[in-house]
Amino acid sequence: MTVLRPKVAVIGCGNVGVRYAYALAITGAAREIVLVDADRRRTEGEVMDLCHGAPFIPPVEIREGDYPEIAGSDIVALTAGRRQRPGESRLDLAKGNVGLFSGIVPLVMRHAPDAILLVVSNPVDVLSYAAWKFSGRPAGKVIGSGTLLDSARLRFLMARHCRVDARNIHAYVLGEHGESEFAAWSCATIGGVRIADYCPGCRNGPSCGRVEELDGLFAGVRDSAGEIIARKGETSYGIGLAMVRITRAPGIFWFRSTATASAARMPRGTLTTV
Repeated sequence: MTVLRPKVAVIGCGNVGVRYAYALAITGAAREIVLVDADRRRTEGEVMDLCHGAPFIPPVEIREGDYPEIAGSDIVALTAGRRQRPGESRLDLAKGNVGLFSGIVPLVMRHAPDAILLVVSNPVDVLSYAAWKFSGRPAGKVIGSGTLLDSARLRFLMARHCRVDARNIHAYVLGEHGESEFAAWSCATIGGVRIADYCPGCRNGPSCGRVEELDGLFAGVRDSAGEIIARKGETSYGIGLAMVRITRAPGIFWFRSTATASAARMPRGTLTTV
């Protein structure tokens, strides 16, 4: 029997990286978490704080480390980078953060060459491509968080407007994680019913103008990051939970663990193809 021990490394322990680690711990999505950051003293403090919740969460080992400690990681999350300032677009971050990734990604590949890379730093689409190029990994092994958070924001705003549970809404924001993204209304559903069919019988009544309301909801999604940053300086809770959703997606840990176990059972010299 193969014992699964999911290991996740987080490169960059600002608010997003720490929120991700916290969400991993309380959901039991990882059994080993390594936090890596240039500010090692602050990261040690974050680890101490996280570990003091041990009696209330599933068993997990959380520690601060450097790149050698990420060896054997199933996932390496890249959250390092300069944060977005009020009034700044995500694309404004590209030049500096691509340069940062050019140094980080080769170090990750040196110590955890088989890990799946989960890219979250902004601009996430540009940096996902950069991580793929710098790493030399197959495209399926470099995952960007993309518009998952935007889709979650849309589901929340729809749920609040329609007064239903957000988990009963399936709606997607596609395209760039940025100003050019768009809502795919044609496949949005509430309780399995397409939005165009649901709206006429909605409890909000005939006074609800569907087109205008949907446009307003999407505008709220598109502008939400800027609104949050203007108020508290950063966004981190939502993306931290979104990262855990990606981490727990079927096949992420299973694929690596199964492939490793199968290779271990094969006679030496046998070629295996997954």
